[in-house]
Amino acid sequence: MPITVQGIVNLPIFNTAKVRAGIDILDQRHVEWMSAIEGPVENFVRKYEFVLTTGLSYESDPALLYEFTKDVYESGASALGIAIGRYIFDIPPEIIDFAEQHEFVIIELPWELRFMDLQREVMNEINYRQQGFIERAREIQKFLIDLVIQGKDIIEMIAYVEQELDSSIVFVDKSGRMNATVDNPQEVIDIWESTQHDAEVIEDDLAFRHIKSVLCEKGYMLHKEITSGTIHVAQGYFLVILHNQDKLTANVLQVLDSLSAATALWISREDAIVKTEIRLRNEFIWGLAKTPQKDVDESIRSRGKLLGYQLEMPYMCIVGYSVDFDSFYKEQHHDQSFGFKNVIYYIEEEVRYAASVVDKQFAFTFDDDKIIIYLQCEQEEYSSTVHHFLDLLEKRLNTLIPGVVFSWGLGISNDGVMQFYESYQKARAALDIGHSQKLPGSRISFDDTKLNRLLLYLASNQEVRDITLTTLAPLIEYEKKREMNLIDTFIAYDNQNGNVSQAARVLNMHRQSLLYRLRKIESLTNVSLDNPDDVFLLNISIKVWLTGMFDQETKEGP
Repeated sequence: MPITVQGIVNLPIFNTAKVRAGIDILDQRHVEWMSAIEGPVENFVRKYEFVLTTGLSYESDPALLYEFTKDVYESGASALGIAIGRYIFDIPPEIIDFAEQHEFVIIELPWELRFMDLQREVMNEINYRQQGFIERAREIQKFLIDLVIQGKDIIEMIAYVEQELDSSIVFVDKSGRMNATVDNPQEVIDIWESTQHDAEVIEDDLAFRHIKSVLCEKGYMLHKEITSGTIHVAQGYFLVILHNQDKLTANVLQVLDSLSAATALWISREDAIVKTEIRLRNEFIWGLAKTPQKDVDESIRSRGKLLGYQLEMPYMCIVGYSVDFDSFYKEQHHDQSFGFKNVIYYIEEEVRYAASVVDKQFAFTFDDDKIIIYLQCEQEEYSSTVHHFLDLLEKRLNTLIPGVVFSWGLGISNDGVMQFYESYQKARAALDIGHSQKLPGSRISFDDTKLNRLLLYLASNQEVRDITLTTLAPLIEYEKKREMNLIDTFIAYDNQNGNVSQAARVLNMHRQSLLYRLRKIESLTNVSLDNPDDVFLLNISIKVWLTGMFDQETKEGP
């Protein structure tokens, strides 16, 4: 424990000194330093200092000595020792009254006591006790780290430090979970939230730069942020109530620093355990996504049960992908190695949150740069549940990785029970269709892609490809030269069932301008828009071309 004024006046060298004020609080005022001062206090006196003075500057003016005493008190000093016999012959009663009213210690020192001798004896005692505390601090730190190594919970660490410091401690992690031995930890948090605007940062030592302090009804409250890892990301914070307001010392801060170091180690250990569990679960779900149902045996079912999955429930597969993810993170972090896999853990946390809101089970994994989610979902509730889930997830992801837009493919096979492979294949196919058509941010269900799948099948046939390119090449070439999109013109015209006036309104152009474009389409493609077969040929050619499977060929030319 740090030395108090009581401990100092008990030193033999103080046998001839007299306590003139504050005798009842000697053991409540601790001392970290002793100094002598004869001039204005200003910033020369610090908190917890034992101040000595001969009164040289105030020999003939008791009022100035009173102001000096007041300034020393307001500086936070623990005691004032006044030498009597040369410049001051008696301590004025108004100074004694002031000290008693403000619970400040005044000590009368005989002139024969040399300040140098007093400082040497007191500083020796302070250093001796400080050395003892340093040894004790090392013991505390070692004990706390041993608790972490033994796999103990953070509650045991908190209970140990609470007893050491006569305090109440609450730890709140980055997810808002509270760890405490007190019955109502929320009450401690409420106290902090109501007083934090008055809190001050403790700047005495770099080791304590994360600590804020504020007085409260229950004592002294400290807020200590915990960081972990090389980038010093906040992992949570401690709220500490010191029940004795006078115990906020460097020794206390050192204990809290030891607790913080042990907590950072505990967080790293817990994080490593969690990430290992997540990796095992992700690998298991990835295996299900890649394994046809006929190959799923009882051992896989048993393993799923051990990992906490209810495989017998119906699941829909959701596959997500963002084309600009890696480029966004390289730009933000100027690090070529930073990307999708570095943030996948946090993405899973957001998936977990969204699933909890819709009250559904989920399974999560990833494949290269794609997110794979299995969401518990009956077919009849697909529309409401899945889209609500994705709305929540996208909102959270936009906060986590702003500017990164995900496209989603949705798939469910039969009733969704033990259909992980089949559902994944459908969701992946739906995503690929959306990606090929350049639809960022889209949500495409496999069940809604029948026409797309037919067109993709047609686009894979070389003869169909030749017919498509031969039909559309003149329109594509004309668009490059004249910057007039005749394909979009035809699509609008065809969507209005050949009604020129309605198509012109949709395109926001004059009717005669639209007629000119339609005649240009006919002349370039050598088809007649009055011939249903020609219109069908042009229509199906455009739809096949829009599958996106012709991009390279159209760039190089037909």
